Amino acid sequence: MGFFDRYYYGKAGKRDYSEMDMPKNRVSLFFLVFKDHFFDLIKVNILQLVFWLPFLIWTYINMMAIQSIDTQTLLEAENGMQQFMGMVSGYVIMWLIGLIPCTLITGPSSAGAAYVMRNWARDQHAFLFSDYKDAFKSNWKQALPVSIITALVPVLAYTAVRYYGALASSNVMMLLPLVLVLSATLMWTLMLPLLYPMMIGYELKFSALLKNAFLMAAARLPQMVLARLITFLPIAALFVGFYTGNGVVILVVSLYYMLFGFAFSRLVYASVANSVFDKFLNPHIEGAQVGMGLRPHTDDDELLDDEEDEEDEDEDNGED
Repeated sequence: MGFFDRYYYGKAGKRDYSEMDMPKNRVSLFFLVFKDHFFDLIKVNILQLVFWLPFLIWTYINMMAIQSIDTQTLLEAENGMQQFMGMVSGYVIMWLIGLIPCTLITGPSSAGAAYVMRNWARDQHAFLFSDYKDAFKSNWKQALPVSIITALVPVLAYTAVRYYGALASSNVMMLLPLVLVLSATLMWTLMLPLLYPMMIGYELKFSALLKNAFLMAAARLPQMVLARLITFLPIAALFVGFYTGNGVVILVVSLYYMLFGFAFSRLVYASVANSVFDKFLNPHIEGAQVGMGLRPHTDDDELLDDEEDEEDEDEDNGED
């Protein structure tokens, strides 16, 4: 294999540890993968960044526009707060509508990155560039509808909050449709980390893809919420930085996403998805392996677990 072929296809990796040294859980495996593939994450991030740049640029433009509002003058004027909120609301809805085409183009890229991260999170080799490209091409038909829904959900949620929120001030029953819309928005947000890994790993119709993602996200609600919170923290820090005018925070978060933020999020989602699929999908599929990348469960492990349980019982009895 020549130099350019190696650059394009990558070089097959080898295990750095024996089978018995393999991690026993997904958390340990995640940190091993993150350490071993740190610089590869930067490469994957660059591939994704190409498709996320319009999103980032449009967001930056609108944040700067909101910051340019003369807040002090508005608040000193009569009905100043109402005018200020109206201007902010206008910028927000304009930003959300503009995000629709920006988000739409990210779907196939997310599918390509999900394939590479799925393999790494299972301690499998992935040819970074070629596997990314192949997953991009073979899954774009399902990835585009997912990204379209993802782009429309914030607009619908914000519109619902404005509309039903205003109606609820005079009719408390209007809180019901508002809660339903917000619940659906939250559920879609929790389904997303499973959709792309499931899309690239299983042959499912789009309706079955959505159904399975919904059921598994509901069954693993705490884990899905935790995964989303982990990846949401930098975004929250960015908004705080813009709100307070803290340039250091803005610079740090911007560099984080420019270097490996998008790829890191995909690795988190792949690790969580692998765990969820091992619980709900793989045991029911003939020939599918469970616990890929993890240390095989042996009789010695069961003996150790039994001994630990007996020690715990002895300690409890001693305390009694």
